[in-house]
Amino acid sequence: MKTSRALFAALLLSTVFMASAAAAKEASWGAALERCDVVWQEPSKDSLGSMPLGNGDIGVNVWVESDGDLLFYLSLTDAWSENAQLLKLGRVRVHLSPNPFRPGQHFQQKLHLATGEIVITAGTGLQAVTLRVWVDANHPVVQVDMEGPSRFEVQADLEVWRTARRELKGQDRNSVYGLYSSPTPVFSDPDRVVEGGADQIVWYHRNERSIWGDNLKLQVLGDLTLSMPDPLLHRTFGGTLRGEGMTRITPTSLKSIKPQPQCRITVTLLTAQTQTPEAWLKQMEEATKRCDKVRSKQRLSAHRRWWNEFWGRSYIFLSGDAEAERVTQGYTLQRFINACAGRGALPIKFNGTLFTTDAS
Repeated sequence: MKTSRALFAALLLSTVFMASAAAAKEASWGAALERCDVVWQEPSKDSLGSMPLGNGDIGVNVWVESDGDLLFYLSLTDAWSENAQLLKLGRVRVHLSPNPFRPGQHFQQKLHLATGEIVITAGTGLQAVTLRVWVDANHPVVQVDMEGPSRFEVQADLEVWRTARRELKGQDRNSVYGLYSSPTPVFSDPDRVVEGGADQIVWYHRNERSIWGDNLKLQVLGDLTLSMPDPLLHRTFGGTLRGEGMTRITPTSLKSIKPQPQCRITVTLLTAQTQTPEAWLKQMEEATKRCDKVRSKQRLSAHRRWWNEFWGRSYIFLSGDAEAERVTQGYTLQRFINACAGRGALPIKFNGTLFTTDAS
């Protein structure tokens, strides 16, 4: 079937008009969304001053300590322990040398809602550094990209605190729902850091026991244990920490092989119920390989596209006085939080979702 030149021109004009209309629409909500971004001009004291970020399944609390380091907690929607606690997987500490976070230096930390990223600029002159933190919307990866005009060294430390089996007492005991009044002691089991691996750190927590059956019996639902699988037993969760141009110097630390003007740190996370730890480790290895098959720039582009489509689907921006702006920002930030924690294997938890912090 032949298409006349006039009809072809009309179709082309229609396509250009629709594209222009879509671009104008995006420009309109994009400007309003940018006004809801959160910007800090100084570092934080501790995790209470952290910014949230996530991809729907993985959540991170990100902050920078004055004269210190970049830190972030790692969370997963399905990282449930043997005691039915939603645990943090650990904390990552990133130290740069020379340190751009020294007092008196330039500092800005900005949450870019439109792209689901935190961008930190710090330092001055040749020692200025830009850090971009993002949780891949399409892959189970937390990534920190760093670059500056001069070479710098990076050290990334995995910090785990469940290093030995211990009895939970006091406030810790009260946090184990269903067991805080139990007549028997309640214990928390340790994480394990895998030995070996010159350029990566692998760690995990594995539930070799479960309170699921006892909890059901306590609720007079013990018969369900005969027909339902235990959702906690053998649940294993952890990750792989790697750095571009970095090597492992201790069981939980990576360091730059040599100073460089840019560096990339990635943390790939995984939860799975497996019969053995070795089976989980194999799945963990396969997950990192799948991510490696896609170039970082391609992943970042697809990540930004996901957030662009998310914000473009629906939005509410109020116009008026300062109160209208505060309501708009509050609504928008809550929608962002839900997007960061609401696409995982399990629903959003009621008390802070993935973004709980240390007690004050």
